[in-house]
Amino acid sequence: MIVRYQHPYSAFRHFDREFDRLVRRGFGRTATQLSLRADVYTEGRDAVITAAVPGIAPEDVSVTLEGRRLSIGAERRERETAEGDRYLIRGFATGTFRREFTVPEGTESSQVSADVADGILTVRITGALKPEPQAQQIPVGGAQPSAEVQVEEEAETDIEN
Repeated sequence: MIVRYQHPYSAFRHFDREFDRLVRRGFGRTATQLSLRADVYTEGRDAVITAAVPGIAPEDVSVTLEGRRLSIGAERRERETAEGDRYLIRGFATGTFRREFTVPEGTESSQVSADVADGILTVRITGALKPEPQAQQIPVGGAQPSAEVQVEEEAETDIEN
């Protein structure tokens, strides 16, 4: 008996590839826009975004901040080939890649820096995370009762069965 494993999202991936192929065929290669793979994490009070940009030159990467929207764009150009050369296997997609992130309110462009090294784009937003407010104990005062209550003693009663 042969047991075959199929990833639960493989049908969606296949559909996505086919859709992109149809759009490229109908509207040209530049009609589709690919998404950058990225990680977002914190380092102290800084927010850090790392995105894979293998084979993309730093001048082909753009990082823009507009309000609370941080946009990262990159373009991988098709390699020029000589007459008669052809690809045997094509593993790198060419075209425009784009990804957008929402940053905290009040983030300014002076807080954002970006560097490309070893095919990884690192975008750092300094001071993006505000320290969480510390809980403070508030003293609770109370007024003493102003009226005195007088309790009368009840007479004991014998109850016989």
